[in-house]
Amino acid sequence: MWLMYTTVIGYMVILLFVGLFIMHFLKKGMVAEDSNIIDPKPEHDHNFDL
Repeated sequence: MWLMYTTVIGYMVILLFVGLFIMHFLKKGMVAEDSNIIDPKPEHDHNFDL
């Protein structure tokens, strides 16, 4: 029984580290200020009410 718990907990820890590793590099590559340069906020709010 202890082998099952160790395997499941170990697998969860590995998945956590892989997720943190991926998020670290995604966050580094995606700068929040770039969103305004690439797609600026429109001056007018186009609301098409039908």
